[in-house]
Amino acid sequence: MSEAANPATDRFGHSIDAIVGYARGTILKGTDEEVQRMIRARHMVGNRVRTQGKDSIYDLSGMNRGAGLTEDEVPHLTSHVPFFERFEGKTEPLALKHMGADPQRHTALIVNRVSAANFIALTTILKPGDKVLALAPAGGTCHPSTVRPISMAGAVFEQFHSIDALEQAWQKQGPPRLLLITPISASKRHIDLADVKRALALPRAAHTLAYMDDAHMASRVGFFREPRTFEVGDIDLAVCSADKHVAGPRAGVFVGRPDLVEQIGSRIYELGLEAQAGQYVGVANALRNFDPEVIRQAGEVAKQLLEVMQGQYGTKAYQGGPGVSMSGDDVLGIAMEQSGAKGKPKLVAVEAAGLVAMEMLGQDGILTIGAVSMPGSAPVVRLMMYPDGARLGIERIAASVENAISKLAEVVNDVDAAREKLLGA
Repeated sequence: MSEAANPATDRFGHSIDAIVGYARGTILKGTDEEVQRMIRARHMVGNRVRTQGKDSIYDLSGMNRGAGLTEDEVPHLTSHVPFFERFEGKTEPLALKHMGADPQRHTALIVNRVSAANFIALTTILKPGDKVLALAPAGGTCHPSTVRPISMAGAVFEQFHSIDALEQAWQKQGPPRLLLITPISASKRHIDLADVKRALALPRAAHTLAYMDDAHMASRVGFFREPRTFEVGDIDLAVCSADKHVAGPRAGVFVGRPDLVEQIGSRIYELGLEAQAGQYVGVANALRNFDPEVIRQAGEVAKQLLEVMQGQYGTKAYQGGPGVSMSGDDVLGIAMEQSGAKGKPKLVAVEAAGLVAMEMLGQDGILTIGAVSMPGSAPVVRLMMYPDGARLGIERIAASVENAISKLAEVVNDVDAAREKLLGA
């Protein structure tokens, strides 16, 4: 099987959904069930805060999806009239600066989500039969919010996990319509900067565009100490997140060539995908106050946690930027070993990782992205030390993971019991 091909099954023999890149199970069958799990986790957080207070939740999601508004700004958000006078046009210059773009060569739009920016950009610039060559980290994949719109546009998608394989395909097939790069995947795997630069330096045809899904740019800058997006190489379009290791709110910071942004922006406005007033102002505050040093400090805590967890799980625990991650397949394998289960498990990786996340939330008030993630997020246990890792402490985090995996082991082949933990029914 070539590197560009998607594997048909995971390590346990479950069929993989080519769009999301992981196996669907009998509990989390698809988007509907993943949304149900997400909403249940939100309710669990709300109930815990109501009964035990806000400090009873330890946020290890690496995200802050708050409004980011100040008391002085709220009176100017009563309608679009004072908003236009005070805020209109003020966020885009901050977006250009944040992504290292050149105001003479690039323009910006603030979109309501990174996924929305990916969807509308890719369905606008791609046509049926267009070729897309993608570079994603080894052990990771391009996000479904890029893969799905590419499929919807009827383009031909090939994904590679090494720069050598991408270069070989490029030489054999010729330049594509689109080069898609995902420097950090949802599983928190990372492409070496030198390889990203090599990909961006490949010879292009006149029609070739380079698109960077740089959702985790803040981690690249803060933890890996890499340049901001448009300082890396020749990029036509890119998006980063306003809440992944940034203060929030959730939004997509979309920057690129003016002609392309204008074309895509028309559809963004037409379909109502632009950031709304409060979101737009909150993004300005988040970008203005972005501090990479906070991410570096979180990364130091993550290195300490990694040492502890590798002492327990070996290399199954890996450095996920300013956090520690374990794949759902590995977590499932550990649980099977603990339970003595043999053969093909009745749960799949996304269910195993989700169950661990729900158990940590329910028992210890530890909120990870595995509990409140949107459908399509990687089936990975992600323990990000921003913002509350230091407040909680590595010993308590490691103990919570150990307990949650033990609970998974108890239900690893009991679908009904696992369903109750994931969905509450």
